[in-house]
Amino acid sequence: MYRVLIVDDEAIERKGLEMILKGNFPSIEIEEADSGRSAILKAEEFRPDIIFLDIKMPGIDGVEAAKEMKKMNRSVNIFMLTAFDKFEYARQLMKLGVRDYILKPYNREEIIEPFQKAIQEIEQEKAKRTEELTLKDNYRRALSIVQSRVITSMLMQASNKQNVIALDLEETFQKESFVMVVEWLKKNETLTQHEPSEFITYIQSGLNHYFPSYFLGEETMNKIPILIQVDEKNIGQKPKLKELATASGREMISNLRQTFPDFRFSIGIGRIYDEVEKFVQSYHEALYTLSSLKRPYQVHFYSQLLSEQENQEENTYPYDLEKKLLDGVTSGHVDDVPTYFKKYLDSLVACTKNTKEMEEKVSEFLVLLSRQIMDSGISITINRQLLAGNSVFKLQEELMNIANHIHSMYYSQSRDIMVLAKEYIADHFDKAITLEEVAEAVNLSPQYFSKTFKERAGCSFIDYLTELRVEHAKELIRSKQKSVKEVCFHVGYKDPNYFSRVFKKYTGISPSDFRQSIH
Repeated sequence: MYRVLIVDDEAIERKGLEMILKGNFPSIEIEEADSGRSAILKAEEFRPDIIFLDIKMPGIDGVEAAKEMKKMNRSVNIFMLTAFDKFEYARQLMKLGVRDYILKPYNREEIIEPFQKAIQEIEQEKAKRTEELTLKDNYRRALSIVQSRVITSMLMQASNKQNVIALDLEETFQKESFVMVVEWLKKNETLTQHEPSEFITYIQSGLNHYFPSYFLGEETMNKIPILIQVDEKNIGQKPKLKELATASGREMISNLRQTFPDFRFSIGIGRIYDEVEKFVQSYHEALYTLSSLKRPYQVHFYSQLLSEQENQEENTYPYDLEKKLLDGVTSGHVDDVPTYFKKYLDSLVACTKNTKEMEEKVSEFLVLLSRQIMDSGISITINRQLLAGNSVFKLQEELMNIANHIHSMYYSQSRDIMVLAKEYIADHFDKAITLEEVAEAVNLSPQYFSKTFKERAGCSFIDYLTELRVEHAKELIRSKQKSVKEVCFHVGYKDPNYFSRVFKKYTGISPSDFRQSIH
């Protein structure tokens, strides 16, 4: 059934038009209004598909009424009724987006023909919307599959950039998150194997009770990675999150163990990170935790594993000091390198039995250093001959040379990467800029650039970009020259709703409220 609104200050005109329409289209529903003002109020309540609107009426005329009704419903079909065949009227009406204008007096055909055509187009539009909704539904189903592959790709550092970009990492994944990995093993190889999909129902059930937002990766070697996003109310609440993750994991294992008694299940959980580039680290931490478990049916955290290792005897390899030294050298922190090197060397001497073993450990350290330097895009050759002839203690000089070289590259006035990066961001923030794009502009790997940017700027790349966009948005809103939607697109966002959420997160109020607060 189609809804039609007839607007004319002459009752006889309204009744005559109603008779023509009802005589040819008996199923339509008709409402009337005798002024522009009452038409606007009626349209808001009645929501007509088609409006016949007289131009000349006292008070609010047809042109003004059409403007307001178009604001309420841009797709409504408006036919203007007028006794004046003037070009200026026609030009005004076309600018408003009205469908057509009909000259008074009119005959039946002049009403029926355009009305019939309007109905046909409304039917076509409805069919198009139905098709779009079907496509969207299919897209959402496909999206869950793509997300699964993206998570797996992202965590395992596979090459699947096209899908990752399609999902828009910035808006979907840039939140505090951690990775949980569920592993299962058959107690006996002769037992019947089960499809991973059979386990997923129980895994999802265990997650749904505790975490509203998570993404399942694809099964790989009897393991399913899960990227769990921290709910806003729990950000910074590590004890609470550990409690929730433990309860979730235990519920999963209990249900899986009961339903699949021929399998052993275990869960490893990595640490929380707030940058997409770091989620792979949480994934590897979860895998490492699983590999360290002595018994099945456990839920164990990487942070818990670190604490246990620290409580063991002191002569274990100094992984923490090794990491600090690597970070100090590759970040160009010249002042920190001597201190970290001394502590690392002292611990190395304590945990190795002889010079040969010590040299092997240092050789492994140099391999790690070479890899990090290569990943950062820096061209430096490390002198491996330092390990010959008990010259391991000369390593500090080589490390200082590397640190000085990196420092001069990153902190010199001529080529400070932070200056270059911030300039590039300032020039491109109004587009769909990515961390990878900026990293390429300053000739660094994305992982190394992300780490260096956070160290130097005191915040992550995405936080810096978002704050810059919000500040520019505030300036544009203050100028009152653009609508909120135009401001959204002007500062690099594609979705006005997402822009409003980001703006409110950083300012405490929505863009519309911010505009109203300006006097």
